[in-house]
Amino acid sequence: MQAYRDLFVSIRNESNASFTTQSDQDQAITFLTDKAGAMARHRNSLCSLISWDGDVLAARLRAMMEGDDFPHPSTEPKSAARAQHEAAVERLRRRWRDLKLPPKRPASPVGNLIAAE
Repeated sequence: MQAYRDLFVSIRNESNASFTTQSDQDQAITFLTDKAGAMARHRNSLCSLISWDGDVLAARLRAMMEGDDFPHPSTEPKSAARAQHEAAVERLRRRWRDLKLPPKRPASPVGNLIAAE
């Protein structure tokens, strides 16, 4: 699946068919992990074509984002490939955390005035 591949490739700022942008990776994360919505429905429809349960796939990927092992695609990777994969997993998990956290809102002066009363 292209979306799974997009999780691990290096991110480039350029928009080019041979590169994966941050937006591409964010869409892949959303597609593969959303619990509901259009992306989740689309994932589930595609997975059903090969008799997979898309919700199980999403739950498994969310667990890997939270710390479960992301297995290397090769059964016996060389040490350099293993190190590269581990670095990609760490970058991916940082992005996952960034996407999950709501943006920090600046303190509202109105709220401070109300609290002072």
